[in-house]
Amino acid sequence: MDYLDMLRDAWTFMRQGVFGNGGRWIRLVLATLLLMIPMNGYVMRIYRGAESAPEVDQWGRLCIDGLKLIIVSFIYSIPIFIIWAVIYGPMMAGIFSGTMTDAALTAWEPNMALIVLLYIVEFIITLLLPVVAIRFARTNSFREAFNFRAIVDQIKTIGWVTYIIGVILVAIVIAVPVMILVFVFVILGIVLAAFTGFSVTAILGIIAVAMLVFLLIAPFIMVFQARYWTRLYDSAAIPPQ
Repeated sequence: MDYLDMLRDAWTFMRQGVFGNGGRWIRLVLATLLLMIPMNGYVMRIYRGAESAPEVDQWGRLCIDGLKLIIVSFIYSIPIFIIWAVIYGPMMAGIFSGTMTDAALTAWEPNMALIVLLYIVEFIITLLLPVVAIRFARTNSFREAFNFRAIVDQIKTIGWVTYIIGVILVAIVIAVPVMILVFVFVILGIVLAAFTGFSVTAILGIIAVAMLVFLLIAPFIMVFQARYWTRLYDSAAIPPQ
């Protein structure tokens, strides 16, 4: 598997289709601002195998496709919510009801076995979701989005090790610049807060600027990732069954 070639291809796809097209970028920023719903619909178009960045049009269809993808992702995330609720539910209930004292809260410890299980489930779902999303985009069938046998067969054809490395690699490539930005804004926030006497207005201002920056770069990240996952999926060279 030529991961470098896929990363280059995803970068070129994003650079030519979004970075090099200001009008499309602005529309994608708006699609992101609208609760990510039309942005997810746009990602679905990329998943269907577009050779170049699609136009941002037919907003009704974008919203419908985006909502469908969000619903599928939410259903896959339900096991995570359930385990999280079992771990932290009693503590949260005690805090909101006022029965959890400070001493009890300090002494409270989560069930480590459940914590490990939570991480394992999160990892498995994170691995499955790219294939699930692309399969769903191409079949437009909720049933096929939960066709676990076909999903696993797709990953087997790509190769489990190849696929896992591919997913982890793109996560790292995206996470590194994002974490650098987060670090920069944290430092700027601390410095600005110190110079302004930890003014609430200054802190809220730096948070607002950070949110704006991440809103502006979100389309680049999502398009890059969508193209990369599509290439990884298509490396199996088999159609959805």
